[in-house]
Amino acid sequence: MTAKSRLAQIIGDSQVSDDPADLEGFSTDHSYAGKTTPALIVRPGNPQEIQNVVKLANEMDLNLVPVSSGAPRFRGDSVPSVDGAVIVDLSHMKKIMWINRRNRVALVEPGVTFGELQTELNKHGLRAMFPLAPKSNKSVIGAYMEREPFTVPKYAWDLGDPVAGAEFVLGDGNTMRTGGAAGPAETLEDQRKTGGAQKLPMSPIGMDFRRIAQGSSGNFGICCWISLRCELLPEQEQVFFAGADSPAPLMEAARRFLTLRLMDELYVVNSLNFACLLKTSPEKIHALQEKLPPWILVGGVAGCGDLAKDQFDYKVADLKDEANRFGLSMTPRIGGVSGSAYLSQVVRKCAEGAYWKLRLKGDCREIFFLTPPHKAAGYVEQALDMAGKAGFKEDRIGVYLQMAIQGAVCHCGLDYYVAPDETDSFQPLFMQTSQALFENGAYFSRPYGPWADMVYPRYETFAKYARNLKAIFDPKGVMNPGKLCFKEN
Repeated sequence: MTAKSRLAQIIGDSQVSDDPADLEGFSTDHSYAGKTTPALIVRPGNPQEIQNVVKLANEMDLNLVPVSSGAPRFRGDSVPSVDGAVIVDLSHMKKIMWINRRNRVALVEPGVTFGELQTELNKHGLRAMFPLAPKSNKSVIGAYMEREPFTVPKYAWDLGDPVAGAEFVLGDGNTMRTGGAAGPAETLEDQRKTGGAQKLPMSPIGMDFRRIAQGSSGNFGICCWISLRCELLPEQEQVFFAGADSPAPLMEAARRFLTLRLMDELYVVNSLNFACLLKTSPEKIHALQEKLPPWILVGGVAGCGDLAKDQFDYKVADLKDEANRFGLSMTPRIGGVSGSAYLSQVVRKCAEGAYWKLRLKGDCREIFFLTPPHKAAGYVEQALDMAGKAGFKEDRIGVYLQMAIQGAVCHCGLDYYVAPDETDSFQPLFMQTSQALFENGAYFSRPYGPWADMVYPRYETFAKYARNLKAIFDPKGVMNPGKLCFKEN
């Protein structure tokens, strides 16, 4: 029997596709991972079907590429690196398995998007931690498992947050639960009867498989569900802005605001990314950009609970006092954009229509890495200088600076807006800039695509132990081969 017929026996004929148009949608993305067309797409509907698919892959030497978010995709981790791969499309697994307000936790399957989750959390007075304006079909699990930064850094204690427990089907076909979901009772329901809420990230054993699986591009297994920590939905909320000619003073102020826990949403963007978040056409983007200062600190002040208004008022008063110390003015309006408009369009919202990174030119190439917050401005200046010398205009580069781990690190995102017919000619500058930033100390913690060859030779000891773990959890190398430091599989 063929692989297609065997897979159809597991999940049904309608959930296995070899339609060329369907396959083409998974063959490439907005990255430099190249183009490889998969052989099949399977769409399992539950963890048992996932486990059966992985066991069959081991039996028939199939290569599996797990995908949970819809297009457009940007990083190459879901583009097959080998011919004949099978895409495991998890987008049909849409269950929100549990929401518990008392413990501020929710359990979701891979197909649940941020918009779908927040709609349900609203009913419980809770909120999820959103990345910056995710696309409408962005999987919650996809974002969290790849450690994408979220916009409320005061709740970011670890790069793996807000994931607590999870269930994985490992590459060898076995199932593993992590965090509080690992026990001691056998089922989640039995755990809850004794007060368990699957909220703790620590498991009963010393090993934390979640840390191995996160950021691995699906190289160790497939995540069936996660439990994630949520927070209370604000009852009083307002967005404030501060402008500057450089990101450095804004980052310094933002770190102080974070230390005092005055703000929820807190990040710095340049005028181009700010405009792209709010406007949907190139003309409107440029028109708004002309009204804005070059750099903008975006901060949300929130009040929750019984004393929400009192909490909100004292934070606003303290915020204004602290901003004055840095020579900044935190205002509820900037460039004609009000804080209430920004709140309604961007905060805890998915991008409507065309994804905001594709609105200006139709394509976008991303460079992102981690750095100490006080060094972020220097890396941005280095990248902009390299672009200028190469003839790539600064007004086509968006920047997003997001602190995490209580201000210990900063995600530095550079968005190069290019037209679809310019992507090939832009590739040399993309690689030269990546290499220069890396050599200058930028930490590429998520080395997708061509970055892998740049990063892993520098960390050979880590790569050695990662390959040892790969041999344990995925001995036949069926999971997303050719990615990261596992290219021999």
